[in-house]
Amino acid sequence: MKPARQLNNSSKPFPNQQSTLMLPILQKTNTYGLGCGHTFTNAYGLPMREFICYHHEMVLIKESPKKVVLPPPEGGQTPFVPSFRVTERMLEEFHKAVEEVEAKRLKYTFTTLSKDDTSSMRGRGWEDAFGTSDKAEAGRRARALGMEMEWLPGGGVKTILGPGSLTEVFGGRKGRRMWFNTVVDMHGKETSSAMLADGTEIPETFVKRCEQIIEEESIQFKWEKGDVLFLDNMALLHGRRPSLPPRKVLVATCK
Repeated sequence: MKPARQLNNSSKPFPNQQSTLMLPILQKTNTYGLGCGHTFTNAYGLPMREFICYHHEMVLIKESPKKVVLPPPEGGQTPFVPSFRVTERMLEEFHKAVEEVEAKRLKYTFTTLSKDDTSSMRGRGWEDAFGTSDKAEAGRRARALGMEMEWLPGGGVKTILGPGSLTEVFGGRKGRRMWFNTVVDMHGKETSSAMLADGTEIPETFVKRCEQIIEEESIQFKWEKGDVLFLDNMALLHGRRPSLPPRKVLVATCK
């Protein structure tokens, strides 16, 4: 078994342990004794040519996990972002707007078809998402996750989530406010929306600047054969750069 290696292959310099940044991921390792329970892989073949937006894993459900990611063979770098840095910078530029959104809270909607559309980054069908083709059972599972559902003509469904927070503070992370939402990913899209809980639209300038800040704060992790990447899902946003096929990603979630 090879020893753990300090991360040193990012396009942005990686801070040392004395830095005030204190990233929650400090090393990558070739150790495979994960002890994290079930391992998952891509369930419906998201197009590898597209970028997967920065996100906290399962940010919209009641219990978001920590995450372990195993690498692709070529391309598909995993960029990640210290979530509290996004909050800090958004507060610097949009202090009043951030606190207003926090006070009013967020609502999300997402519309899906019945079957998967693997040509689309947003093509996961509700049968795959909820693991059943029975509408009543899908409804029960949605409610358990805190979602409402509206069935649409043609077999699709609109899911509604909220109210939710813009930021969160988790124990053991120095009281920092994490940018724990999916506004950038869902705002103003063809099949999804992110708005205030009262139905008020979030200003486009707010969302676009947030997207820019997230990219500016990103650190690019370049995979090497045998790497295992441990991410603190409560503290890091992560994404995926476009990749060349074949690509297989295994993910273990840990509480």
